[in-house]
Amino acid sequence: MAAFRLFLFFFFLLFYLQPSRSHESCHPGCDLLVPIHFPFQMMSNPPENRCGYDGFTVTCKNETRNILTFPFSGDFVIDSISYFSQRISITDPCNCIARRLLQGFNYSDTPFQPLDTRNFTFLNCTSDAPVFQSPGEVSPIPCLSSESHSFVALPTERVGASNTSSCTEVVTFMHPSLDDSIKDSILLTWKEPDCGRCESDGGFCQYKYDTSSEVSCFTPFDY
Repeated sequence: MAAFRLFLFFFFLLFYLQPSRSHESCHPGCDLLVPIHFPFQMMSNPPENRCGYDGFTVTCKNETRNILTFPFSGDFVIDSISYFSQRISITDPCNCIARRLLQGFNYSDTPFQPLDTRNFTFLNCTSDAPVFQSPGEVSPIPCLSSESHSFVALPTERVGASNTSSCTEVVTFMHPSLDDSIKDSILLTWKEPDCGRCESDGGFCQYKYDTSSEVSCFTPFDY
C-alpha cells in the first residue's frame, strides 16, 4: 500500500507539476512586425493551449493586422508592443484616433491603463483662424477637417494663452498622452502579469505548470 501511494505521489509530480510547454503551439499573430506572445494570445489559439493571460486576447483583421478589442470602445490596431517595458501602442483602424477620442475612449474592464494623462480641449476653427499662427506648432487634425473648418486639439492649459478667436470649443477631456498634440496612437501600459524583467533578461513568461494559474519566468534552457 505504501509503495502504491509513493507511486501516485511521483505520478502527480511528473504529470501535474511539469513546466508548461503551451507556448510552443501558440500562434504568433498576423503582423510579423508585431509578434504576439504571452501575456497576449490570439483568439484562434485553442483554450487548452493556455497561450495568454485574461484580457490580452488579440484577433486578426485582413490577415495582416493584430486587433485589440476594448469592451466599451471597440477595435484598435496594435501598432507596437514593448514586452520589456510592458507598453502597447494602439491606433484607429480608420486612421483617425482623434475621432475615437471624441467618441470617448474607455479602457474599463481591461488590464490596460494610460501611461500618463492630460486634459485636452477640442476646438472647431475656421481654416484661417489665428490659432494656426500661434507658437507651438498648432496644426489641424486632417481626418476631422474640411476646406472651410479645421479641428484642433490643444492642451487645456494652453487654450488661454492662444488666440482662439474664430474657434468654438467643442469638448474638453482627459487624453492618455504625454505629448502636446493628439498623435496617431494611444500609449498604454499594463502591470499584471509582471514580466518586464524576465523579458529584458532574455526569458519569457508562461504559466508555471499546465494545470496552474501561476506565472513564472522561463529561459530556453528550461526545456
